[in-house]
Amino acid sequence: MTLEIELQPLSGHHDRASFDCGESALDDWLKQNAIQNEKRSLARTIVAVPKDTAAWQAAGFTWVGSETVLGFFALSSAQVENSSLPSSAGKRLPRAVPVSRLGRLAVDSRLQGQGLGQALLMEAIARTLIAAQQIGVCGMFVDAKNPGVAAFYAKYGFEACETDPLKLWISLTNLAPMTSA
Repeated sequence: MTLEIELQPLSGHHDRASFDCGESALDDWLKQNAIQNEKRSLARTIVAVPKDTAAWQAAGFTWVGSETVLGFFALSSAQVENSSLPSSAGKRLPRAVPVSRLGRLAVDSRLQGQGLGQALLMEAIARTLIAAQQIGVCGMFVDAKNPGVAAFYAKYGFEACETDPLKLWISLTNLAPMTSA
């Protein structure tokens, strides 16, 4: 039996209160700021919820309800200074570079290490590629909170920026092949 998820835009009916990824800054952002950011069009938050609650509970995840947030990510548009990008980005880009910013990505601590983080990242990349067909976006930018998180993104081709190893970048060209695999 495969436990399936459904991805939904964050709304007020999702159970944000019980989400715990082990990082209080991410937990608090989801609980206190995500809905306001959504309403003000500052970020779009996508949550993973169980597709079949009964199947999840039968598999031993008795804490899972129909509105339980299993994981989430938040995307927004941004611009970054070319000088802060990795040297591999090339200096042919303008001084201010339009990007998709993956501002948050978290998985409930009870589900970490099972591939949900990767699935959420691939969805964020797919949505960035769709947006790039309509607006100028030449890559994705991520603010990692610690070296372990930076290492997670590095596995997918993100490179540390010149000015800060916890700020990572990947070009649109390098994003496209990820969603076709």
